[in-house]
Amino acid sequence: MKTNGNMWNDKGIWLKGNTHTHTTHSDGACTPGEIASEYKRHGYDFVFLTDHEKRTVPDEAIRKPLLIPAEEIAFSYKGYDYHFVCLGLKKEWASGSFHSPMQVFARARREGVFIVQAHPYWCGTPSHKCVYQGGLTCPGVEVYNKVCDRGIAKGYSSVHWDDLLDTGHRILGFAADDTHSRSDIAGGWIMVKARNRTPDAILSAIRNGSFYSSQGPEIKAIVIRGREIKITCSPVMRINFITNRAGGCSISAATPRLKEAAWTVPKGNTYARIELVNVFGKVAWSNPIFF
Repeated sequence: MKTNGNMWNDKGIWLKGNTHTHTTHSDGACTPGEIASEYKRHGYDFVFLTDHEKRTVPDEAIRKPLLIPAEEIAFSYKGYDYHFVCLGLKKEWASGSFHSPMQVFARARREGVFIVQAHPYWCGTPSHKCVYQGGLTCPGVEVYNKVCDRGIAKGYSSVHWDDLLDTGHRILGFAADDTHSRSDIAGGWIMVKARNRTPDAILSAIRNGSFYSSQGPEIKAIVIRGREIKITCSPVMRINFITNRAGGCSISAATPRLKEAAWTVPKGNTYARIELVNVFGKVAWSNPIFF
């Protein structure tokens, strides 16, 4: 995982993608072909197909966006609901195979699968219940989930993310649609800096933290010098620097004219992340920078 913003200088291409998508192979309303057509219309380069307990393999004739087989695993454990988006699996994980998060993590380690904790706020799972036996956590968490936001206004899990970061867990943040119908499409996405447009390159970039999440604003660059962070971006009305406990800084403008900001992270603080907010209230999230 990158911790210092170096991806902005890395060689590669920027790719727009969704990491949480359901089709008619589980509880979605669109076929894989319809998913491809809709996401292509919105300029996406890749979409992970994450049907419930089913690894959907798309028709090879679909070229753009790149449809990547994945899976969502869900179960209850000790009175709480857990949903895990499993990226990079090479074979289907059968329904009912898992009864605890530890079983999911053990298999993920064996098979090289990247796990994202899906919509913990919507699940009603508090942040301290997202730390598992041995201090394990998912390497990723959905900071925003469109269908949970649209359905019952519980789509933002940023407090879960900060709670986990504040206690020393290095976790990446994802914005995703959790697509079940056409109205869910293009609400939140990730922008990945990958070496090329292949599933392996995209997954490698995700593992490295070489991406940011957005509902609209664009992060153009992040530069780290010592403990100073400088960001340049598309015009926004607010730039938030968020760090441990009560620390942080918010810079606002009366009109959407902010295109850059800088802030020095106080000594003793272990991480900082950045949120951009545009005139429409749409947000972009950097991944955390660790110190």
